[in-house]
Amino acid sequence: MAKVYFKTDDVTHQVEDGTPLIDFCDDVGVSLSFGCTEGTCGVCEVTIVKGRENVSRITEEETDYLLPEDLEEGMRLGCQVKIRKGDVTLSWKKNKVK
Repeated sequence: MAKVYFKTDDVTHQVEDGTPLIDFCDDVGVSLSFGCTEGTCGVCEVTIVKGRENVSRITEEETDYLLPEDLEEGMRLGCQVKIRKGDVTLSWKKNKVK
């Protein structure tokens, strides 16, 4: 089981290894919003604060949308991220429309 800490909302949730982030955010009641769910709108931008090695690899959609320096700092598109294992800490800007 993987453990995800949503730093922005101070919520921790355990998920099965390999679970896409988008599949459980609504269930745990966090304020992270999703738009297109295909990696083209950027509504679900998150920063992986800790545990980058525990999430899926950066997708082509993310390299097309995000700047290289943002990717290097841990920014990802939440709709593209799978929680592979271990502990992961995420944060995001709260001013997104829900």
